[in-house]
Amino acid sequence: MKNSVSYDKLINFIDSDFHSFSEDVKNQAKKMFLDLAGVICAGAKNNTSQTMADYVLNNYPTGEYTILGTGKKTNLIGAALANGMASNALDLDDGYSLLRGHPGAGFFGALISAAENQNCTYGEFLAAIVVAYEVSIRQGYAIRDFYGWDHSSGSYGTFATAAAVSKILKLSKEQKKMALGIADFIMPVTPAKRSCYVPSMNKDGIYWGQHTGVQAVMMAKSGISGKNPVILDEKYKEYIDSLGEKFYFFDLYIKFYSCCRWAHSPIKAVKSLMEENSIKLSEIESVDIYSFGNAGTLYQAAPQNEDEAQYNILYPIVAQMIFGGCGPLESSTEKMLDSRVKENIGKVKFHHDEEYDKVFPAKRLSRAEITLKSGEKFKSRAYEPDGDCNEKVSISDIKKKVHKINECYSKEDTIQNMIDTILNTSYDEPFSGVLKSIQKCALENNIPNVKHI
Repeated sequence: MKNSVSYDKLINFIDSDFHSFSEDVKNQAKKMFLDLAGVICAGAKNNTSQTMADYVLNNYPTGEYTILGTGKKTNLIGAALANGMASNALDLDDGYSLLRGHPGAGFFGALISAAENQNCTYGEFLAAIVVAYEVSIRQGYAIRDFYGWDHSSGSYGTFATAAAVSKILKLSKEQKKMALGIADFIMPVTPAKRSCYVPSMNKDGIYWGQHTGVQAVMMAKSGISGKNPVILDEKYKEYIDSLGEKFYFFDLYIKFYSCCRWAHSPIKAVKSLMEENSIKLSEIESVDIYSFGNAGTLYQAAPQNEDEAQYNILYPIVAQMIFGGCGPLESSTEKMLDSRVKENIGKVKFHHDEEYDKVFPAKRLSRAEITLKSGEKFKSRAYEPDGDCNEKVSISDIKKKVHKINECYSKEDTIQNMIDTILNTSYDEPFSGVLKSIQKCALENNIPNVKHI
């Protein structure tokens, strides 16, 4: 597995200067960063994030790194853990279909924490974003093949975290090699499908992957060694050789609902039928969903907490039917306990369509059939989720999303200031101004009395 040429190429890519990237790559980095920032600000308020923040403060009580949801300080390892949890707390973060996971949230909480005390430029931070995405997706492909089963985001996110954080902390080339070797060896095994069957705060293990990735960096700085990550095997040479030439992060999808991606196309099918035919909730007798098999592994009962709401195939559909959407409040507050939820979940039935399995995971297709109390039936065509990479999601689309998911918590001016700062700061200016705008939005909460569960 020893391959010094590939190792050097990997490290050289990690050391890339932002100005060396094409304009398309730079713009994609900024777009994905805006999405990640908006998602982490909204996610920092919910129960999962606040519970992890309490844990971190009890166990890592001193330091100079900010926990976004509280404004309190901890050390870098603690901040990576708390902010890593916030990055995926709403399940609104980007994803990569062929890995069935979340590359961005897998490193973002740790990276934004590490940058706080580094005096880096905006361009240096965005370069670390590019590096993290490209390393994450490649590592995901490699370990899935090497070990013979699907590792989740927290596994390959560990490697991406080590790459990005070692870059932003300006470790030496040799220290970066050790950090990657350690991260590859000690990455958590995160069997995400177990969270589909029995949802919990573990989700994709994203928070622990970032905690582990930062630990790998700190160990490398202290002289602990780690060698020969899986991706250096000759079998995966194509992933290393294509660094700097092929950019996988153009194939990411964007999420517009606060729930597992597998529920997005059923939501779209039901939403389209109701809107196109002016169907009211009170008129519906039953809803039949036809989708790929994996979608049926998600939780199928009325949720009692945010994890059961987000890793659910039926509730997000019902939230769309009742509330007109499935956003932060629908997926993480007492809103899910509305008496109408249980009643209407009983009307929705999931059906496995084996034809849709043939194109999964590249496509996640679903169709819906709504039967009214009058006996009239409406059938949809097969839908893919909104936000797939082939839809060319624009900066304008991301701006609208950031406003929509944060407007229940933050003032309009606070949200807009964060967006403007992210989009208009010069690459050579300090990152600190961008970070402060994010910290303000993450901390601001205009509905503190709303109970998150």
